[in-house]
Amino acid sequence: MAPGKRFPWRLGATSCVLPADIMTNVRQLAPLVDDVQLLFFESAAKSRLPQPLDVQVLRELAEAHRLSYTVHLPTDLSLGAASRAERQEGIGEILRLMAQLAPLGVQSFDLHLVREPTLPEAAWLDNLAASLEELSSVLGDEKRLVGVENIEYPFGLVAPLVTEYGFGTCLDLGHLLHYGHDLEEGLGLLPRVRHLHYHGVRDGKDHQGLHDAGQAGMLGRQLAGIGYDGVVTLEMYSLEKLEASLALLATAWQPFGHE
Repeated sequence: MAPGKRFPWRLGATSCVLPADIMTNVRQLAPLVDDVQLLFFESAAKSRLPQPLDVQVLRELAEAHRLSYTVHLPTDLSLGAASRAERQEGIGEILRLMAQLAPLGVQSFDLHLVREPTLPEAAWLDNLAASLEELSSVLGDEKRLVGVENIEYPFGLVAPLVTEYGFGTCLDLGHLLHYGHDLEEGLGLLPRVRHLHYHGVRDGKDHQGLHDAGQAGMLGRQLAGIGYDGVVTLEMYSLEKLEASLALLATAWQPFGHE
């Protein structure tokens, strides 16, 4: 049995472990994991290297391998920008991707609410509120599929907006560690989390392979304790790091396996 097929939760990887396009990565990963995070670094209008994407083939791969998908929305979306046109462009890109990928039954669309460094915090939050209110209204019940991710600032800044407008939460454990945020406070969000990102931090560098079996065991206990059945994505960008991390988890998470 592949390492990703034995836990109560779904274990995933990013579509960027090989220096190749999304489709090539998905084909490589499909036998190894339960879920592939389709990773979009840039919005379509700004992308210099458009990614070929065949939704029908992705569906066929999912059916053949019992695979699910999560999506990392582009990180260049500015829902808190001063310019309304820029905010509208970001909303439009989210809606476009969600519509395009709807046939895949995506588990979570992960969203960064990027901080606008030239704006006072209050103005940025007001702009975010306006964007999230509009996005929530357009999406209706589908808004629960959008998971707002903790990034470099404390998640508490935007958590009230996430709750008010009915969006999900995407918890990135690596970001908590990398930016020095409270790990216990972050883990307290787990009962509300749609999607979990897990990766190592080493020598000040994020998105590294896992290397702490004790930490992995602690996380496994937390997930088992709350009955988590969502997706845990190993968010790293090389096949070597992914395979080493899967091997570590095969041991550290053995007590939580189905077998």
